[in-house]
Amino acid sequence: MEIQVRHLRVICEIASAGSLNRAAAGLGLGQPALSHQLRRIERMVGGSLFHRDQHGVRPTELGALILRRAKAIVLTFDELEHDFHRQEPETGESIRIGWNDSAITGSLLGGLRDLRPGEPFRTRTDTSRTRLLAQVANRGIDLALIMICGGRGLPVPPEVRTMTLVEEPSFVAVPAGHPLAGEQEIELAELAGEDWIVSSGGDGCRVVFREMCLAHGFDPRITHDVDIDTTREDLVGGGYGVALIQPTRPPSDGLAIRPLAGAPMCVRHVLAWREDGPCAPGVPELATEAKAGYWRLAERTAPYRAWLHRHGRPAAG
Repeated sequence: MEIQVRHLRVICEIASAGSLNRAAAGLGLGQPALSHQLRRIERMVGGSLFHRDQHGVRPTELGALILRRAKAIVLTFDELEHDFHRQEPETGESIRIGWNDSAITGSLLGGLRDLRPGEPFRTRTDTSRTRLLAQVANRGIDLALIMICGGRGLPVPPEVRTMTLVEEPSFVAVPAGHPLAGEQEIELAELAGEDWIVSSGGDGCRVVFREMCLAHGFDPRITHDVDIDTTREDLVGGGYGVALIQPTRPPSDGLAIRPLAGAPMCVRHVLAWREDGPCAPGVPELATEAKAGYWRLAERTAPYRAWLHRHGRPAAG
């Protein structure tokens, strides 16, 4: 069994109440039921979380460590629930945008600012395209920018409209001193013996990645699960493995960014919105601005620019 947010809420309530009896009342439970829950949580984390005496409870050293993290996670989750799962937006609130660390994000936000000057907006990342689409459908967010790996279909709720802005090849980042770093393109099969640094988030991208590697004759050795692009790049630069990367990523010390021969995996950047939502009237202009910004970025990124020209696809889009 894995730790869930509800378990973290129990820990926070016990610490805040200072006693199991008061915490049980706050949670709407009987004291024996709460004690049973706490024992199960302590078994999951591998140690006691609270000292108990006649004065109540106080966190152990392990409990204090977990409590600091639990409070941050519960607060973040509550904020997400408030911002992204409301069925109806409040009058006069900001435009809400969710996105998957897409290279188009900056261009999209710049286009939104230019097309709707003075209108505030808020953003938040989410690695799951399924959650983003559900949030658009439920009016939790107004616009989503989603990355789809491979050629698989995208299950879209009936209330949601989508538009593919750009389809791009996945590149690979290798350490600057790697034997393949000087190649113009890298054959995927040549990376069969490497440690891979792969995102654990997203819906299906990890499966598509593994299928791609199996089709090239090897089962990838995934050594590091990392969802933050800059951290993946730091690990590559430090010599800890190789990683797929967006072709528009700018150069970084310690690593070489190269195309994969034959472009075995592509990624689509998809815009999603509700037809009756506040962003719907401006979607065509917004998409045009976002795509233009993407191709400007591609033109400034030497390995991608060279790849586009070699394949007869100038960065003008």
